Amino acid sequence: MSTHEPHASRPREKTTGKTSSGNRVVALINPVLHCRSTCAALLDHGVNLVGVVEAQTKSSGLPLATFKRMVRKQGIRTTVSQVAARLAYSVQNRAKDRELYRQLFNRHAIESKLSEWGGPVVSCRSYAEDQAIAAVKELRPDILVVHSQSWVTKKVRDLALSGLVIGGHPGITPQYRGSHSSFWALLNQQPDMVGWTAFHVDKGVDSGDVIVQGRMNVQSGDSYMTLNWRGMIEIAKAQAAAIRQFDMDGTVARTPHTELPADSEFGLPGLSEYIQYCRLQKFAR
Repeated sequence: MSTHEPHASRPREKTTGKTSSGNRVVALINPVLHCRSTCAALLDHGVNLVGVVEAQTKSSGLPLATFKRMVRKQGIRTTVSQVAARLAYSVQNRAKDRELYRQLFNRHAIESKLSEWGGPVVSCRSYAEDQAIAAVKELRPDILVVHSQSWVTKKVRDLALSGLVIGGHPGITPQYRGSHSSFWALLNQQPDMVGWTAFHVDKGVDSGDVIVQGRMNVQSGDSYMTLNWRGMIEIAKAQAAAIRQFDMDGTVARTPHTELPADSEFGLPGLSEYIQYCRLQKFAR
């Protein structure tokens, strides 16, 4: 179960709000169901979604670009360990995760909502491609909503006419930024730090000023992956609420971080860390 935890003090940023049909919103996503679910949630909550841009991260069904980037950044040994951990996790949890994924993301309902909407969907390799930027410009977004593994450069962020770019992270920032925050919180014996954050996207990794955060209880049958998915669902609701508030009065909550701890950005777990996770924590699969 998710609980809403507003900050004690949440100053609001004011720009030009719009009434009538609401601010024009473009969603930057990847072409997978849990990202499309965010678009459906925005529509369900009355957001004026005018377009979707999908960045494809896979080649021939494999995330080759991501793998190459990981090797360049951290070396082959660490990358292979992370791939091994992912394979071990998949062997243990794939069937149960697939079932929960189907329950959390109703494909028929999501695709039906998007089909009923019928707005433009643009495909690209990168949001920074000339064609993608031209397409976003043509959509004239007041607001950009980001649910994507793909990087959103300043050149792209600047296309939001109001300056409002809203992202989300299935983890509590700034303490748990980066990959699989639920995994690291549970490994560190901090189930109270399992949660989600909606934030203003900036140049950092999950480092933007907070709009709102919420904690989640680990439910029976959860894994750290299903906790990520539950967090995504809550983030979409929070993003929609922030946009509707902005539509009404031109304000949006903004709580800056006092600091970004040096050790708060986590990467993918390696094999030894996954083995520790299985041995030490008893909260989730």
